[in-house]
Amino acid sequence: MKKLIIILCVLLGITSVTAQNTDSLVYFDQDTTGLAKSIANDEAAWTKPETFAEADHSRVDNYVLQIKGRYKNIPSLAKDITQPFTTDEDKVRAIFRWMTNNIAYDCKEYHNKNRSIGGGISYNKKTTKQEKAGKWEDVYFRYATRVLRSKKGICEGYATLFYELCIYSGVQCEVITGKADGGHKEKPKFSGHAWNKVRIGEDWYFTDVCWSSGFSDEKVTKFTKSFSNYYYLTPEDKPFPDHIANEKRSKRRNELVGNFH
Repeated sequence: MKKLIIILCVLLGITSVTAQNTDSLVYFDQDTTGLAKSIANDEAAWTKPETFAEADHSRVDNYVLQIKGRYKNIPSLAKDITQPFTTDEDKVRAIFRWMTNNIAYDCKEYHNKNRSIGGGISYNKKTTKQEKAGKWEDVYFRYATRVLRSKKGICEGYATLFYELCIYSGVQCEVITGKADGGHKEKPKFSGHAWNKVRIGEDWYFTDVCWSSGFSDEKVTKFTKSFSNYYYLTPEDKPFPDHIANEKRSKRRNELVGNFH
């Protein structure tokens, strides 16, 4: 059902914007075996909900796929790809489809052990929560802009750019961090990962624009573009079975940022 893809994401802490040395292609804990069995059972029983993923998106997709040229500015891109649409559902689809068509996985950056989200952040005891949020918003915005201009990124880059495009389109969005199984049934491999949660109407849905864009070889040296709708949208109460969210870390990240644009 899904293609083989093993992708490492940068797991962020709120006090550093530099990738940790503990990041690796394969993430194993003492409880990995039990976790692997649990995920395998969930995947076997999981059926993709017939919601937005099964809907007819041809009107939105046809519009977005004809947009050409390189963009250097996130607000301008958000405006151009969502301008014809009035519903959050269509805006989310437009952003998702533009990104899967235009952003590629950055295999070189994946292997860069000194990769960094952005410049350092400093604040003291007198720094307010809103000021901290503003600093982090600036870091993430600059990082997303870098991904946009290069048209490449690791999964944290995909998730951050998707987040920024949603925010500038008036759509509520969050970045989710955690672990994911790359599809190895016989010997599951869990890697750090990042994806998104987006609000449509009164409900929240998970989406993974990185895994929907294509797949890499096992050594992550070559990325093949291959669009998939499988990881488009699934309800919050029925998350992707091969994605394990770190709820505490995700909550901390999203509460800290605060959407102060």
